[in-house]
Amino acid sequence: MREIDNRRDVLHKMRKKYFPKDKPYVDWMGFKITETNCPSYHHIEKAEDLRNDNESDRATLENGAYLGKKSHELLHVLEQIDGDLYTSWNYLFSLINRMGVYPIEDVWKMIYSLQEMSIKAVNDKKSNTFGR
Repeated sequence: MREIDNRRDVLHKMRKKYFPKDKPYVDWMGFKITETNCPSYHHIEKAEDLRNDNESDRATLENGAYLGKKSHELLHVLEQIDGDLYTSWNYLFSLINRMGVYPIEDVWKMIYSLQEMSIKAVNDKKSNTFGR
């Protein structure tokens, strides 16, 4: 039987590690965490891939990204429509984890640039699907 993780505990540890009280409470895709956009754990290396490799797929600090629910949904849409953006996000999440601290200004610039490209990609896809 596979080990059941406690994402809530890992998210709590991530919040303490990556979000000092004097910094904005914004997820790793640049969206504000709110009551309706609550924190969500994202496996950087997919849980199903970890299971296929006979490794534990439990939530860990090292393999996690701190996302709001909306960001998590956006990321999974990107996985379907733009693999390069999806891969870029996961690379950036890994970078934040390796740094081990609240993202520095240059990382936030990358986050907001990727956010803009991601929203455009989704809007363009909707336009192409429904507008033509």
